[in-house]
Amino acid sequence: MKTNLLISDLRNIATSGSNPIEFKIEDSQLLFWCNEIRAMLISQAISKKQDISDSWIQILSCLELEQVDSSECCEITTDCYILRTVREIPNTIETWMDNSILKVTLPTGEIITKSNPYRSQYSSYSKYTSSKPTWFIKNKRIYINVEQLWEKINVWGIFENPSELSTFVSCGGNPCFTYDDDYPCSLKMANEITNIVLKTKIYPYLQLPADNTNDGVNQGDTPLNTKGL
Repeated sequence: MKTNLLISDLRNIATSGSNPIEFKIEDSQLLFWCNEIRAMLISQAISKKQDISDSWIQILSCLELEQVDSSECCEITTDCYILRTVREIPNTIETWMDNSILKVTLPTGEIITKSNPYRSQYSSYSKYTSSKPTWFIKNKRIYINVEQLWEKINVWGIFENPSELSTFVSCGGNPCFTYDDDYPCSLKMANEITNIVLKTKIYPYLQLPADNTNDGVNQGDTPLNTKGL
């Protein structure tokens, strides 16, 4: 489901009925509420050890890297260098995991192994791992422990605010997120998001009952979203 369609769906349902009202809520506010509910639903699903849906995942492609002293990650001044992303990575969904970054690769597709700052500090001393590139995240930057001087990486993740990716540019030169893109969730979850946003955000904001004159909806039920799905 396209993001702009999800937003217009909420707006159309909220203004439908026998007594149309003036609807002044901005699209940015509606999207914020959608992001908030999506994050909650995905976090709950992951906490229950449910499978991760491909529809939740977004890609930050061609993230630019810079070379910094390894003390940036290990607090020990050395003559060694490490790569890190020039820009901070948007927050990922909060779960029992340390983060929701699922995969980091080179633009060629080679997968980089996940590590952490402590293991990375000592990996150069191991004859088994010193030649293998690894990544970890610290202070919202991804660090790459590698001997080669790479320029860019790709990052797959489940991000808390999908619209934050609009400020990143893909390898093809396009924004990594626009309102014309698919919203990163399944149609089933989009329906849940719509119903919850209507019931807990829009109707209280408009001071309208959640079961306002919807045919086929029983007293106390949440109106079902049937538009655009």
